[in-house]
Amino acid sequence: MLPYIPFFGKPISSYMLMACLGFFAVWLVSKLATRHDARVNQTQIPHIALAAMGGLLVGAHLLYGIVNARILINAANDHFSRVHSFNGFLMLLGLTFGGMVFYGGLFGALIGAAWYIRAMKMPFHPYMDIMAFCIPLFHGFARIGCFLGGCCYGVESRYGFIFDSSPDITANGVRRFPVQLLEAGLEFLLFALLLLLFRKKKCGGRLMAVYLVCYAVIRFFDEFLRGDSARGFVGPLSTSQFISLLILAAVPVLLLLRRHKAGKSEKNTAVTGE
Repeated sequence: MLPYIPFFGKPISSYMLMACLGFFAVWLVSKLATRHDARVNQTQIPHIALAAMGGLLVGAHLLYGIVNARILINAANDHFSRVHSFNGFLMLLGLTFGGMVFYGGLFGALIGAAWYIRAMKMPFHPYMDIMAFCIPLFHGFARIGCFLGGCCYGVESRYGFIFDSSPDITANGVRRFPVQLLEAGLEFLLFALLLLLFRKKKCGGRLMAVYLVCYAVIRFFDEFLRGDSARGFVGPLSTSQFISLLILAAVPVLLLLRRHKAGKSEKNTAVTGE
């Protein structure tokens, strides 16, 4: 659609531009939403965001490499006969790890942010609540970037758009459903819901669980409208559908364990106080 945007005579990736806009929107909204929250040190929010971004990049590329590990495995089984130089080996690694998968980026971002929060000895749950509404805001902008760049495209449809410059040539020349824009819209709605809950002090300490469950449902169903195959499959399910089901099964269990642990801690405190 519009993979590059001219900027002072130089082409700028529309995806990177939207990602930068998303990062700025996250910074602005988180700053405004927490300006009266005594639990939150606002000067630490950019540092947490940078730690999350580092984890995102590592996790997204790593899961893409796992999904596409067959490329590296096939080359190894062939004794790397088609790799004739170090640059050729780098190209092979690029094919294997060069893309990104959202769920890998999500878990990488959570690990990166959690590591920084723990290292700085800050309260864990308030910052996780902030991340819960920031993630869908950023992701909504990123999905618009996907649409402009022509990746993560939808199935063939009577209603939609025809790509002519997608990096995946199989996507071009066919009218496709704009699944990227659908997901972007749902992401912004989810952001609004989570921000409202945060402002109303509802589900405190559990907003990340709300986000994970809601997004898992969104992602499971919108995968049926995806037309690209690079995201990988686990049996009849796409990789993201499989992970979505794991999240839907794991989150309630983790919440119950957390509740049980909190109850046990309160009981021990009461006994000690006596």
